[in-house]
Amino acid sequence: MKEWVRRIGLLSLAAATLLAGALQAASTPWVQTLTQQALDSGFLSRLPPNVSVVFGLAKADEGTDVRQLLSKEGHQVRTFNVSVANHADVVIFNVDAQSGSTVAYLITPEGQLRRAVAYKPGGQAKDLSGADAKAGFAHEKKFWAARAKSAAPAASAAPAPQSGPGH
Repeated sequence: MKEWVRRIGLLSLAAATLLAGALQAASTPWVQTLTQQALDSGFLSRLPPNVSVVFGLAKADEGTDVRQLLSKEGHQVRTFNVSVANHADVVIFNVDAQSGSTVAYLITPEGQLRRAVAYKPGGQAKDLSGADAKAGFAHEKKFWAARAKSAAPAASAAPAPQSGPGH
């Protein structure tokens, strides 16, 4: 009887550990995952001054320095940008590389839309209506959340660094 109780206890502990790990992974917001990825290995880039000014970001007149993740499919280029000066400033771009039409979304670290603008090359950035901003952002959120989800298992599966002599 004692052995049976001990086995149930161990199984319960293992199940609780797996559940806690799954809940932690599920509760990690996609923006936080991608922000860390951008800061760790993203390209150093600069946001266009017109977008930096409209969004009120650091060093707006020069363009804001960011760490950037990039995705390109056909003529569509998407970037996830984290301000180097203020990691809470996150901007997502969706660019039609053929026409130059661009939509930029300023979001919170929790993944909420703060503001959205659209512009063409050489043009002024104009605020999008609430409905247009929300519809476009829903597509971007879906795209980037999927990328964060696919990146998370790869990061956790990475081998632990070796330590000891010679390392």
